[in-house]
Amino acid sequence: MKIRRRELAAAILLYKIYGVGRVNVGLVVDALGSEMGVTRRTAINIVKRLRKLGFLSYWRDNTGLYVELRNPCSVLEDYAMIYIKSKRERVLRMKKVD
Repeated sequence: MKIRRRELAAAILLYKIYGVGRVNVGLVVDALGSEMGVTRRTAINIVKRLRKLGFLSYWRDNTGLYVELRNPCSVLEDYAMIYIKSKRERVLRMKKVD
């Protein structure tokens, strides 16, 4: 899945505001709405996309729904390692053909 600028900016913003850990999903949506100037519906869609990209995960508790934030640098590092691995494998396959 492709990382868009809006989602990357949202991940960095949430990391700066809350750091790493569990946060109530309502606070996250409100923070995105007020800081980025997006509607509540758009903020919810950003949260869903951030979960799909691996920047956060859902956590349900007796008191409500929470998101667990990850460090954006570590997520981007994971993406970079996957990219490097695929490039290395492609180069090795090309050398076997020669």
